[in-house]
Formats: sequence, structure tokens, C-alpha cells
Amino acid sequence: MPTHAWLCLVQMMLFVVGVALFANSAVDRTDDGLPWEVTLAGFCVFAVVFSAIYARKIEVALSIVSIMGLALPTYFVHNYEVPCDNWQLGSQFSLATEKSDFLLGAWRNAPNASQFDKLLPLDLSVFHFSLFNPGIALTSNTTEIYHSGLKLDDPLTKERTHDYLLLSSPRKVKSKTAGLMLLARVPVQFELWPKEVEDYTFNLQTASNVVAPPTLTGELVKLDKGPAMENLKSKHYLRPFLLDVYRVDFNFG
Repeated sequence: MPTHAWLCLVQMMLFVVGVALFANSAVDRTDDGLPWEVTLAGFCVFAVVFSAIYARKIEVALSIVSIMGLALPTYFVHNYEVPCDNWQLGSQFSLATEKSDFLLGAWRNAPNASQFDKLLPLDLSVFHFSLFNPGIALTSNTTEIYHSGLKLDDPLTKERTHDYLLLSSPRKVKSKTAGLMLLARVPVQFELWPKEVEDYTFNLQTASNVVAPPTLTGELVKLDKGPAMENLKSKHYLRPFLLDVYRVDFNFG
């Protein structure tokens, strides 16, 4: 393609991007709108590329556009919290499923998350082009949540900082239905598990009298190490990663 054709094409693309950024900054903020930081960064990139084109540094402009094209999947994926249902996880993912396969499967199962995947060839996903993992927004019935008996205390104050809760989802294991456990590390500030209840044989609904299913939003990380964790593994079918929770929302009504 001749240089002047490339110039026209890039100018048209920049014009469309500029209009989109102006439109985004002009409307009220909604959940679907871009954060102001993205709008500001878009304007900066727009200005640099526009200046490079008129300085006839087409290679610079194309390099910047290419870098932005590579950065967009990471931004989209890392800032997305994939919704999933704990009840379905057992049937969809075996106990041996690794974290990366678990995340990819959850991503593909969420229509809003995987909406751009159909544009990619060879069964690729936008997930494959991200440098960081998405968050997980896991909704679970209160009858499926149990206390593991493990607690995390502050080394200085000795006060409890986190509870380790077990989220059980059913799956056939050796021709029998068993509960596959996903461990969730939940800060006590969310008051998900009542502090005064020390009988960990109860599920959350019995222990707290709360019926509304909570959505636990967090990141999947490696299991903590130590004898207490090994003892927990010997008692339950425990997945090889845990959900590090940073937000809890109760779904009332």
C-alpha cells in the first residue's frame, strides 16, 4: 500500500478514535463508560500519533498504534471480573484443572467477557493476549459455604484478619457425587462469617441466618503452604488454587 494511502487510513482511524473519546468524556459516567484515566491516555496517544503523521514519521505512528493494540487486551481482561456460579463449577471443571484452564473456561462461559473472541481465528481468545488474569465474581448459595477452620491473624495485634472459607460444588468422583472445594480467603471486615460462631460444621446459612447468596469477587492465587493446609487437603477434594477475595456483595431479593 502506498505511503499516502497508509496516511489516509491512519488519519481516518484517528478521527474515529477522537470522536469516540470526545463522546465518552461528554456523557455521564455509567458502568459501561470508560474511566477518565483511559480517556486522558487516549487523548495523549491521539496527540502523539497525530503529530507523528504530520511530521511524516509514519513508522512512529504505526509503532504506537501497534503497541496500543497489544496493550488493549491486557487492559480489557485484567479489569474484567468474570461472573460465574459456584454450583456449575463442579460439573464444568474437574479437580485437576489448573488455574489458567479454569480462568479460560470461565472466560469463555461468560458471553460479555468473550464477546470479542469470535473475531479471532484458530479458537483463540482475547484472554490469550493478556499479560494479567481477570478477576472472578463467584456467586454461591449460603448452604454451599463452610468454614475451613483456618484463620489468618495479624502477627502484631494477633487479631483475626481473614477467614478461609470452603465453597463446595458437586461433581462425580469415582462414580460418587462429592463436593469439590474451592478455598476462599475472605477479610473479616466483610463480616461474611460471624466471629462468634466457632462451630465450623455449620454452613453459612445455619451459622449466620443469612439466606441471600453472596458474590465473592477476587483473584485466583496459589494455595498457601504449611501443615494446616496439607491437613485440609487430606480432608477435602481441594482445588490447587484459592480465591483471594477483595469484595463481597449479598444478592438480596
